[in-house]
Amino acid sequence: MRTHTIALIAPFDKQGKLLLLKRDANQHCGELWSFPGGKVEAGETPKKAAIRELMEETGLNASNWKLLGMHDFAYPDRKLNFLLFRCLCEDTEKLLCESAHVWADAARLHEYPMPEANAELLNMLSHKLTEL
Repeated sequence: MRTHTIALIAPFDKQGKLLLLKRDANQHCGELWSFPGGKVEAGETPKKAAIRELMEETGLNASNWKLLGMHDFAYPDRKLNFLLFRCLCEDTEKLLCESAHVWADAARLHEYPMPEANAELLNMLSHKLTEL
């Protein structure tokens, strides 16, 4: 079974809304909503991967980076080691996404179908919202 370390980002705007991206139909867990992020590359720290992935997937820069926690999840064909970061995106005018996206109210995240692996990450996020 393949194992990957994944840096995920919970990017918030100045109004406290969270950016979600819709996964492409051809991707693992396609057509579901998730956080921006991706694999940590060799020689890269998880935080550097998070910063890079946020820029690659959204065109956004961020500040106030914080690691919220880690969570391991196994799908039948892969094991994923998630590191969830939160950050603040003050200049959302520069948002440039190829995928569908939404700035969602954190209290309404349950309305967006997400991969099974995100359940614990959402729980982790809800316990840390007061720290923004």
